[in-house]
Amino acid sequence: MKNQENFKKINWTIFSILLFLGVVTLAFTLYDLYSTADTTYGEATQSRPGFRWGSLHTIIAIIILLISSFLALGWKRIFPFNVPIAIIVAGCCYMLIFLTFTIGWVGMQGMAGFLIAFIIGVILIISYSVYNFIEIRKTKNKLARSE
Repeated sequence: MKNQENFKKINWTIFSILLFLGVVTLAFTLYDLYSTADTTYGEATQSRPGFRWGSLHTIIAIIILLISSFLALGWKRIFPFNVPIAIIVAGCCYMLIFLTFTIGWVGMQGMAGFLIAFIIGVILIISYSVYNFIEIRKTKNKLARSE
């Protein structure tokens, strides 16, 4: 039971830090883009604020909706893997926001944020899987010794 509390603390601490960093980077980037929006020449015009929606955005939104729905349905059953999956979904939302509300190379920041969230989520999932595997082996060894 103590391990579950530790997993919860680890999960929510990492999720909170990543969410805070995502909001801060998004706010700074959009502020910077809107403050240089009047520039009509040079490199500053390559990345600018703007709305665009296409088939890629629709596909990403559907993927987010499907994964979020399945995650909500099985939230307690897939513990401790629920928050790492939520981190990956939040990274996908971060990417979608950048791809939807910016034009130019700044969209790569959204993709980089998704990549970071994906890597952190996968590392957590692998870590929890290895831990569970080790615990199962310990339990089997104890049962084998007691027989």
